[in-house]
Amino acid sequence: MDMKADKKKITLQVYDEQIEVNVIKGEEDQYYDAARFVTKRILTYYKLHSGWKSTHTILLMTMLDIAINLTSTNEYKKGHRSIWRKIIEYLKS
Repeated sequence: MDMKADKKKITLQVYDEQIEVNVIKGEEDQYYDAARFVTKRILTYYKLHSGWKSTHTILLMTMLDIAINLTSTNEYKKGHRSIWRKIIEYLKS
């Protein structure tokens, strides 16, 4: 199977930047939705902290907010435990 044939180049608007990415055909909407989600979060933080926090700090705060929400999900915790379980099983063998 040709991996390049299964990919498609799209341009995402994330905050004030256009980013070209190669995605698997059929998953474009997921990337567009994610770009809109990230942009919306950045704009929210920017409205709250503009003028007294740097853009760099606002972007870091946004990333932390997204990461905290992702890492608090059960799916993430299950996956994290699963990885450690596999490592422990490997070390025991």
